[in-house]
Amino acid sequence: MTESTPEERTNLGDKIRLSRLDCSPTAPRPIARTAHYVTQSMGVLRAYLPGMTRRESSKAAVSSGGSGGLLFRSFLLCVATPSIIMLFYYTLWASDVYVSEAKLTVREAIEPDGRASTTSTGASSIMAKIGLNKGGSTAQDSMIIQDYLKSRSAVLDVGGRAKLAEVYDHPGIDWFSRLDSSSDIETLWSYWKERVTVSVDGLSNILTLRVRTFSSDSSVALAQELVASSEALINNISRRNREDALRRANSEVERSIAALAEARSQILSFQQRNKTIDPVQSAKQVASLVSALSLKKIELESQLVAGELSGVKGRPGDRYVQTQLDVINQQIVDLESALTGNSAGAVSTLLKDFEILKLREQFAEQIYMLARTSFEEARRKLDRQQLYVVVIVPPMEPEEALYPRPLIDAGVIFLGLLIIWGVICLLVASVRDSNTA
Repeated sequence: MTESTPEERTNLGDKIRLSRLDCSPTAPRPIARTAHYVTQSMGVLRAYLPGMTRRESSKAAVSSGGSGGLLFRSFLLCVATPSIIMLFYYTLWASDVYVSEAKLTVREAIEPDGRASTTSTGASSIMAKIGLNKGGSTAQDSMIIQDYLKSRSAVLDVGGRAKLAEVYDHPGIDWFSRLDSSSDIETLWSYWKERVTVSVDGLSNILTLRVRTFSSDSSVALAQELVASSEALINNISRRNREDALRRANSEVERSIAALAEARSQILSFQQRNKTIDPVQSAKQVASLVSALSLKKIELESQLVAGELSGVKGRPGDRYVQTQLDVINQQIVDLESALTGNSAGAVSTLLKDFEILKLREQFAEQIYMLARTSFEEARRKLDRQQLYVVVIVPPMEPEEALYPRPLIDAGVIFLGLLIIWGVICLLVASVRDSNTA
């Protein structure tokens, strides 16, 4: 048996590659095509390696065929069989799932003049600026409902474990979809979140509730109960907000009353201590006395000057007039000192202290009026609902089951398994290539 020449061995790899590229549009499927390429490659090897025995050639062919068969068997086991099983499950055994959908949102109450309930004017707007009359946001309320419907509180409000057992744990439901009502609360809660889904549109603040059960009656009934529970939650939150606003307004009124009473008590103590009712009136009286005395002084001085000019100076009555004039001058000096002096009993000092006390009283009175107005408004709003749950699309009884969708669900499972199987095959082939190299 002759050996192949070096040139023939050099062109061996090129001929194998050419044989792999020789495929027509009517070539076999991927797995069979792989075996076909391997068979052609082994034929080329037998042609250019005549030194190889027939037994060794048959072993190589069997080995190549075994790799293709293993790939095909792994595809059947890991991809095709599970997909077929799930297709039969969704078609023959899986329970029908009915979906009831509701859309709702939260709106504020409208005042008779067309304003929202949280809008206010005058004193109430001032109280709103300092945080005593602050309104909520409907977007935030919608998010509150969303979190509530996903929580365990919603499960307890609609009936808890007994309600879930009634809806999701009965013999008419297939074993894989049925809820085990004897499980712990965490398991029940996880099952609840799978069957009740909630979403909020960020632009319109519309909340969409979707309830999945295994009968049309239970779907619409459970959806109606959840809508009623959501409305009760918003009403409770609104009621507590109104009661809290009334309580805070009442405390502000009491504080303002105490401040006003304290200011008036200080004014009373000032009046008793200084024996004057109103320093302003006292100042006016002192000023009028000074004016009257100044007029009397001018009159007496005129008499004295007139006597001197007439040549009758030194008359017996002039001494009396001069005495009156001296007394009047002393009185004017005393009154002016009492009016504008620096002593603690001066009218100007009393007037300054009194004006400060009076200003405090006026400020406390204004605060009291604002607090009283806010309290009256809070009391008026206490009996009027401010937030409403508006049901845009009420829960409707579904006429047919939306799930399962056998072809779609099985197709999704098939594609997922195919991708995973392909990745694993590529990894195995890479490992084998690296080991061969």
